[in-house]
Amino acid sequence: MNISVIGAGSIGSLFAGRVAFSGFDVDVVGRKDHVKTIQEKGLTILEDDSNIVSFFPADTEFHPSKHNSDALFVTTKAYDNQTVAKSLSNNIGRETPIFIIQNGMGNEEVFKETLPENPIYRAVTTEAAELLQPAVVKHVAFGKTSFGIVSGEGNGFSRQVEKILSSSGFDIKETQNIQRKMWYKLLANAAICPLGTILHAKNGEILNRPSFVRIFDAILEEGMVLAKHLLPNEDFSSSPDFIKEVINKTKDNKCSMLQDIERGRRTEIDYINGYIANASRVHGMNAPVNLAITDIIRHLERNHP
Repeated sequence: MNISVIGAGSIGSLFAGRVAFSGFDVDVVGRKDHVKTIQEKGLTILEDDSNIVSFFPADTEFHPSKHNSDALFVTTKAYDNQTVAKSLSNNIGRETPIFIIQNGMGNEEVFKETLPENPIYRAVTTEAAELLQPAVVKHVAFGKTSFGIVSGEGNGFSRQVEKILSSSGFDIKETQNIQRKMWYKLLANAAICPLGTILHAKNGEILNRPSFVRIFDAILEEGMVLAKHLLPNEDFSSSPDFIKEVINKTKDNKCSMLQDIERGRRTEIDYINGYIANASRVHGMNAPVNLAITDIIRHLERNHP
């Protein structure tokens, strides 16, 4: 079974590198400098006890004749999904499953519309990684990964993917309730990413600042009200404790949003806090803190040197 990873950033590279190192077939599509270095020197994953170096095919564009994909991992930024879905629409078989491993909510909609017959899965991970330089990824913290189908019918490939990732050292499990997992991850990202970005600090600093803890609580309160409204049968009362646990486990991690700002790139704020603010408005509720946070991050995007 060959897995193609579309979007070889920190998380995409982490998954691809470990899968290749474990002896499974994988290839990636990524940025030019990243791809060039992988082709020349392989991908290096820095971990506490050892470094992993793996070699696998890498390209800057998806070519079906080259990739021969049995499953696709989409790990690009959420705002690239329209372009990715369009590029895949005439280049993959209808049976090919698509696993979306991204931050944010609503990401799968464009794939459901563009590729209505393909099995589409959402995956939620608390793995923490940082791309230090082209083809060098630091595995900051081990986490857990859950995935579940959101469109189409499963065809047995999900069990193969779960087996491959598990054999590659990931704690992964398929779930029948991926929506709940997605909301827990959204709430975590909404509370952690923008605050770490505004502080320009690693995750562990957030809970050390009393004023930021108050903002943290307000972001979560607004998000939990919306989550409970949309999923009334779910209990989100443990989400603050869950998120604090994530912060403690990833205290040395620089969140992806801060990494984007530092590199002068667009963030996924519109799919995280922006989603909470907009969805709250649509459903007749207010989320002023999430709206303000969204505006602040957009300002940093426009004005970061």
